[in-house]
Amino acid sequence: MRNKLLITSIILLTCYSNLHSQLTTDRPDQTESSLVLSQGHVQIETGISIEDSQSNINTLFRIGIVNGVEIRINSNYFINDELSFMKKSSFRDFEIGAKFKILDKDNNDTKIGFLTHLSVPTANEAFSYNEYGLLSRILISHDLKNDSQIGYNIGYNKYNNYDGNLIYTIAYGRSLGSFGVFFELFGDESSNSSNLNFDSGITYLIDNDKQLDLSIGRGLNNDMFYVSAGFSIEIY
Repeated sequence: MRNKLLITSIILLTCYSNLHSQLTTDRPDQTESSLVLSQGHVQIETGISIEDSQSNINTLFRIGIVNGVEIRINSNYFINDELSFMKKSSFRDFEIGAKFKILDKDNNDTKIGFLTHLSVPTANEAFSYNEYGLLSRILISHDLKNDSQIGYNIGYNKYNNYDGNLIYTIAYGRSLGSFGVFFELFGDESSNSSNLNFDSGITYLIDNDKQLDLSIGRGLNNDMFYVSAGFSIEIY
Protein backbone atom coordinates (compact mmCIF):
# COMPACT_ATOMS: atom_id res chain seq x y z
CA MET A 1 0.00 0.00 0.00
CA ARG A 2 2.78 2.43 0.91
CA ASN A 3 4.66 1.68 -2.32
CA LYS A 4 1.50 2.34 -4.37
CA LEU A 5 0.91 5.63 -2.50
CA LEU A 6 4.51 6.71 -3.04
CA ILE A 7 4.48 5.92 -6.77
CA THR A 8 1.07 7.53 -7.32
CA SER A 9 2.10 10.69 -5.48
CA ILE A 10 5.31 11.03 -7.50
CA ILE A 11 3.38 10.67 -10.77
CA LEU A 12 0.91 13.35 -9.67
CA LEU A 13 3.65 15.67 -8.47
CA THR A 14 5.53 15.58 -11.77
CA CYS A 15 2.51 17.19 -13.42
CA TYR A 16 3.42 20.38 -11.60
CA SER A 17 6.53 22.34 -10.90
CA ASN A 18 8.15 25.08 -7.15
CA LEU A 19 10.72 24.63 -4.61
CA HIS A 20 11.51 28.31 -4.78
CA SER A 21 8.82 30.78 -5.77
CA GLN A 22 8.33 34.33 -4.47
CA LEU A 23 8.16 32.87 -0.94
CA THR A 24 11.24 30.86 0.01
CA THR A 25 10.68 28.53 2.97
CA ASP A 26 12.64 25.93 4.90
CA ARG A 27 9.76 23.46 4.63
CA PRO A 28 8.49 21.00 3.51
CA ASP A 29 11.79 19.43 2.44
CA GLN A 30 14.66 18.53 4.77
CA THR A 31 17.12 20.75 2.87
CA GLU A 32 17.32 24.15 4.55
CA SER A 33 17.40 27.07 2.10
CA SER A 34 20.64 29.03 1.75
CA LEU A 35 18.62 32.28 1.57
CA VAL A 36 18.33 34.48 4.68
CA LEU A 37 15.29 36.63 5.49
CA SER A 38 15.69 40.35 4.88
CA GLN A 39 15.85 42.74 7.81
CA GLY A 40 12.45 43.37 9.38
CA HIS A 41 10.77 40.34 7.81
CA VAL A 42 9.13 37.64 9.93
CA GLN A 43 8.18 34.23 8.57
CA ILE A 44 6.14 31.51 10.31
CA GLU A 45 6.31 27.99 8.89
CA THR A 46 4.17 25.30 10.47
CA GLY A 47 2.93 21.83 9.60
CA ILE A 48 2.07 18.37 10.80
CA SER A 49 3.88 15.14 9.94
CA ILE A 50 1.97 11.88 10.47
CA GLU A 51 3.49 8.41 10.76
CA ASP A 52 1.89 5.05 11.71
CA SER A 53 1.45 5.62 15.44
CA GLN A 54 2.86 9.08 15.99
CA SER A 55 2.72 12.59 14.66
CA ASN A 56 4.71 15.79 15.03
CA ILE A 57 3.53 19.39 14.80
CA ASN A 58 6.46 21.62 13.86
CA THR A 59 6.49 25.41 14.02
CA LEU A 60 9.45 27.51 12.94
CA PHE A 61 9.67 31.27 13.60
CA ARG A 62 12.18 33.14 11.44
CA ILE A 63 13.06 36.80 12.08
CA GLY A 64 15.38 38.91 9.90
CA ILE A 65 17.22 41.10 12.40
CA VAL A 66 19.87 42.61 10.10
CA ASN A 67 20.73 42.01 6.47
CA GLY A 68 22.45 38.64 6.25
CA VAL A 69 21.31 37.32 9.65
CA GLU A 70 18.03 35.78 10.79
CA ILE A 71 17.07 34.53 14.25
CA ARG A 72 15.13 31.26 14.51
CA ILE A 73 12.98 29.56 17.14
CA ASN A 74 11.94 25.99 16.37
CA SER A 75 9.40 23.91 18.30
CA ASN A 76 7.99 20.40 17.89
CA TYR A 77 4.87 19.02 19.56
CA PHE A 78 5.10 15.23 19.55
CA ILE A 79 2.20 12.77 19.86
CA ASN A 80 2.75 9.02 20.28
CA ASP A 81 -0.28 6.75 20.55
CA GLU A 82 1.83 3.80 21.77
CA LEU A 83 2.80 5.46 25.06
CA SER A 84 0.45 4.03 27.66
CA PHE A 85 2.35 4.51 30.89
CA MET A 86 2.87 8.28 30.64
CA LYS A 87 1.74 11.36 28.74
CA LYS A 88 1.11 10.58 25.08
CA SER A 89 2.03 14.06 23.90
CA SER A 90 4.39 16.89 24.79
CA PHE A 91 6.58 19.60 23.34
CA ARG A 92 10.07 18.37 22.48
CA ASP A 93 13.20 20.36 23.33
CA PHE A 94 13.12 23.90 21.92
CA GLU A 95 15.78 24.97 19.44
CA ILE A 96 17.09 28.55 19.26
CA GLY A 97 19.47 29.55 16.52
CA ALA A 98 20.47 31.73 13.60
CA LYS A 99 21.08 31.55 9.86
CA PHE A 100 23.91 33.56 8.29
CA LYS A 101 24.46 34.64 4.70
CA ILE A 102 27.92 33.73 3.40
CA LEU A 103 27.49 34.17 -0.37
CA ASP A 104 24.41 35.63 -2.07
CA LYS A 105 25.08 37.89 -5.07
CA ASP A 106 22.70 38.63 -7.94
CA ASN A 107 25.32 37.76 -10.56
CA ASN A 108 26.22 34.45 -8.93
CA ASP A 109 24.07 31.33 -9.35
CA THR A 110 25.62 29.74 -6.25
CA LYS A 111 24.44 30.79 -2.81
CA ILE A 112 25.92 29.69 0.52
CA GLY A 113 24.66 30.03 4.07
CA PHE A 114 25.38 28.69 7.54
CA LEU A 115 22.76 27.51 10.03
CA THR A 116 23.20 26.66 13.68
CA HIS A 117 20.78 25.86 16.51
CA LEU A 118 21.17 25.28 20.22
CA SER A 119 18.83 22.55 21.48
CA VAL A 120 17.73 23.36 25.02
CA PRO A 121 16.42 20.49 27.23
CA THR A 122 13.05 22.05 28.05
CA ALA A 123 10.78 19.04 27.48
CA ASN A 124 9.44 16.36 29.80
CA GLU A 125 12.13 13.74 30.45
CA ALA A 126 10.49 11.12 28.19
CA PHE A 127 10.38 13.56 25.24
CA SER A 128 13.78 15.18 25.75
CA TYR A 129 17.43 14.44 25.03
CA ASN A 130 17.96 15.75 28.58
CA GLU A 131 21.16 17.36 27.31
CA TYR A 132 22.15 20.49 25.42
CA GLY A 133 22.87 19.99 21.76
CA LEU A 134 24.49 21.95 18.93
CA LEU A 135 22.95 21.41 15.47
CA SER A 136 24.82 23.02 12.57
CA ARG A 137 24.76 22.90 8.75
CA ILE A 138 26.42 24.41 5.69
CA LEU A 139 23.71 25.36 3.16
CA ILE A 140 24.50 25.49 -0.57
CA SER A 141 22.24 26.03 -3.58
CA HIS A 142 22.73 26.41 -7.34
CA ASP A 143 20.24 28.10 -9.66
CA LEU A 144 19.72 26.07 -12.83
CA LYS A 145 17.91 26.68 -16.11
CA ASN A 146 14.12 26.47 -16.53
CA ASP A 147 13.35 27.91 -13.06
CA SER A 148 14.90 24.96 -11.29
CA GLN A 149 17.40 24.67 -8.48
CA ILE A 150 19.49 22.11 -6.67
CA GLY A 151 20.31 22.52 -3.00
CA TYR A 152 22.23 20.49 -0.47
CA ASN A 153 23.17 20.58 3.20
CA ILE A 154 26.00 19.00 5.13
CA GLY A 155 25.78 19.18 8.90
CA TYR A 156 26.70 17.74 12.26
CA ASN A 157 24.50 17.35 15.34
CA LYS A 158 26.09 16.77 18.73
CA TYR A 159 24.38 16.37 22.11
CA ASN A 160 26.30 16.10 25.36
CA ASN A 161 26.89 12.43 26.25
CA TYR A 162 25.57 11.26 22.85
CA ASP A 163 27.45 10.22 19.73
CA GLY A 164 27.65 12.87 17.03
CA ASN A 165 25.41 12.58 13.99
CA LEU A 166 26.42 13.50 10.42
CA ILE A 167 23.49 14.98 8.44
CA TYR A 168 23.27 15.25 4.65
CA THR A 169 20.57 16.26 2.16
CA ILE A 170 20.27 16.94 -1.57
CA ALA A 171 17.10 18.27 -3.22
CA TYR A 172 16.04 19.19 -6.74
CA GLY A 173 13.14 21.59 -7.25
CA ARG A 174 11.43 23.24 -10.19
CA SER A 175 8.90 26.07 -10.26
CA LEU A 176 6.09 26.96 -12.66
CA GLY A 177 3.81 29.77 -11.60
CA SER A 178 2.11 29.13 -8.29
CA PHE A 179 2.85 25.40 -8.20
CA GLY A 180 6.08 23.55 -7.58
CA VAL A 181 7.64 20.21 -6.84
CA PHE A 182 10.77 18.84 -5.20
CA PHE A 183 12.51 15.48 -4.97
CA GLU A 184 15.03 14.82 -2.24
CA LEU A 185 17.42 12.31 -0.70
CA PHE A 186 18.42 12.83 2.92
CA GLY A 187 20.04 10.81 5.66
CA ASP A 188 22.22 10.64 8.72
CA GLU A 189 25.23 8.65 9.87
CA SER A 190 26.48 7.89 13.36
CA SER A 191 28.73 5.30 14.96
CA ASN A 192 25.84 2.84 15.36
CA SER A 193 23.29 3.74 12.68
CA SER A 194 22.94 4.72 9.04
CA ASN A 195 19.67 5.98 7.54
CA LEU A 196 18.92 6.94 3.95
CA ASN A 197 15.52 8.39 3.05
CA PHE A 198 13.57 9.84 0.13
CA ASP A 199 10.84 12.46 0.08
CA SER A 200 8.91 14.43 -2.49
CA GLY A 201 6.39 17.22 -2.24
CA ILE A 202 4.29 19.89 -3.85
CA THR A 203 3.80 23.52 -2.86
CA TYR A 204 1.08 26.00 -3.81
CA LEU A 205 1.68 29.72 -3.54
CA ILE A 206 -1.59 31.37 -2.44
CA ASP A 207 -0.06 34.83 -2.89
CA ASN A 208 3.39 36.38 -2.42
CA ASP A 209 3.18 35.91 1.36
CA LYS A 210 1.35 32.60 1.89
CA GLN A 211 2.13 29.05 0.84
CA LEU A 212 0.63 25.59 1.32
CA ASP A 213 2.63 22.38 1.08
CA LEU A 214 2.09 18.62 0.96
CA SER A 215 4.81 15.96 1.01
CA ILE A 216 5.51 12.30 1.61
CA GLY A 217 8.68 10.53 2.71
CA ARG A 218 9.91 7.03 3.29
CA GLY A 219 13.06 5.26 4.39
CA LEU A 220 15.12 3.49 1.76
CA ASN A 221 16.97 1.29 4.26
CA ASN A 222 14.57 1.63 7.20
CA ASP A 223 10.82 1.54 7.98
CA MET A 224 10.22 5.29 8.20
CA PHE A 225 7.14 6.59 6.30
CA TYR A 226 5.28 9.86 6.75
CA VAL A 227 2.78 12.23 5.17
CA SER A 228 3.11 15.94 5.91
CA ALA A 229 1.05 19.07 5.26
CA GLY A 230 1.85 22.64 6.16
CA PHE A 231 1.33 26.37 5.81
CA SER A 232 3.82 29.26 5.69
CA ILE A 233 3.28 33.01 5.92
CA GLU A 234 5.63 35.98 5.73
CA ILE A 235 4.90 39.14 7.76
CA TYR A 236 6.58 42.41 6.86
